Amino acid sequence: MRKTHRHNLLFRAACEGFKLLAIMVAGFISACLFLAPFGAADQAETLIRVAIPFFLRLTVSLTSLIAIAGLFESLE
Repeated sequence: MRKTHRHNLLFRAACEGFKLLAIMVAGFISACLFLAPFGAADQAETLIRVAIPFFLRLTVSLTSLIAIAGLFESLE
């Protein structure tokens, strides 16, 4: 029987990062939707303006990490 090929640590860490990013985005959307009906739409808008660049930077970083991990996987 062949041994299953496990991905390297960098790839697994990036996948965990994407999973956590998805959970954070879902929580953020839930919080913003929860704030809006209670009259805190201005605070939700400010929160969105602050958080979107953070989420974009994190997404770009994780995508770069996936690309680097793919490069290392192809070299093996």
